[in-house]
Amino acid sequence: MAELVTDAPARAAPSLVLRLVFSAGIALAVALALVGLAVDRGFRSAAEGALEERLAATVFLLLSTIDLDAQGQPLVSEALAEPRLDQPGSGLYAGVMTPAGSWTSASHYGLIEPPRARLIERGETLFRGPEAAGNYYVYALGLGWEQPDGEIVDLTLWAAENPDRFAAEVGAFRADLWRWLVLAAALVIGAQLFLLVLFVKPLRRVAQEVRDIEAGERETLSGGYPRELQPLTANLNALLATERDNATHYRQALADLAHALKTPLAVMRTRLESTAETSMETQIEELERMDQLIRRQLERAARSTRRTLNQPVAILPIAQRLADSLERLYQEPPVVIEVAGDPELAVRVDERDLMELIGNLMDNAAKYGRGRIAVTVQSGQSGARQSGVEILIEDNGPGIDAQAWRELIQRGVRGDERREGQGLGLAIAEQLMEAYGGQLMLERSETLGGTAIRLVFPPR
Repeated sequence: MAELVTDAPARAAPSLVLRLVFSAGIALAVALALVGLAVDRGFRSAAEGALEERLAATVFLLLSTIDLDAQGQPLVSEALAEPRLDQPGSGLYAGVMTPAGSWTSASHYGLIEPPRARLIERGETLFRGPEAAGNYYVYALGLGWEQPDGEIVDLTLWAAENPDRFAAEVGAFRADLWRWLVLAAALVIGAQLFLLVLFVKPLRRVAQEVRDIEAGERETLSGGYPRELQPLTANLNALLATERDNATHYRQALADLAHALKTPLAVMRTRLESTAETSMETQIEELERMDQLIRRQLERAARSTRRTLNQPVAILPIAQRLADSLERLYQEPPVVIEVAGDPELAVRVDERDLMELIGNLMDNAAKYGRGRIAVTVQSGQSGARQSGVEILIEDNGPGIDAQAWRELIQRGVRGDERREGQGLGLAIAEQLMEAYGGQLMLERSETLGGTAIRLVFPPR
């Protein structure tokens, strides 16, 4: 028995808030870590500079209390101005070195590993860290000491400090630094969460209203959304309106089809009741007529379905192409059609709808006019994203009064019963313009003296 293989359900994607918080948290952590490292390195450098200055001050303090005997041995006063030098194991140490001997402070007593010091050149200073000075920070100064007999004796004074004090200072600063950085990160993340909740609130509102539309509790999205969301909500409302309009068109097309089939069906029923007088050819003719009606109505229903997010369609090339076709069609008597306007103007409608709109109106002008038609394409009302467009179709015919116009835009009403047609052209044009939010207006032609029909497409 074959196994039924089903696709695994798609895993729900993380929410937008979680994605933003996660990405912002990573960026914040990296940024704060870099800031913390930079501040820590700066503080360490500053602390080392301060330590060097302290040791240098100790050296100069020692220099003010020393002397050399005749043999070049250093003599240091017992009462030093720095008490820590007299305390064994205090962490601060000092010494004086000459080629003849040396002196170290009392704080050296009991040290297992004393600081490393050596004679250095006259005028030279030296500052070394624990790695090179026996686990001590050492500052040394090289001098030349002039004896009473004029002899110059090389003299090196040095001071050293245990690194524990420096490490304690750096450790305390690091603890405070990272504590404040963590607190700052928490505050920033909290502020981000608050701002993200405010940012996502309109999106949640859109989602809720979409659910309400699915549940049949509302028909469109409400207004009052932020500027960035207005194109989204406007297009969603347009999609919903187009869907409802397409359903209306289908229902109307089916109603027209049912109405058109009533007469052929009645004829066939009557003739089938009198079978002796009905020929096969007559029945086939009626069936072919019904087939043509069905095809025509379904084709019209297919043409009436529209997309909301259409690509811009240039108007002037379509109008010129229709004008060329109508001039070839109406040669006796001839019809002259003039097309003018801006070739860059375009509207966001389905190209088939635009051709049916202009084609029906130009064809009516050719049928009922007196041989001259003018088509003008011009800009309409300005808009934030795209300006409106107006198409004016004029003829030199007798014109249409307002009462006749109200009747002609009704479905099935024809201006001339002697001509072929079903009287749907103007009604379809009116419905198409309403579907696209435009207007179909009747005017009097100022240039040709006949009928002028203006198609007004609104701005976006």
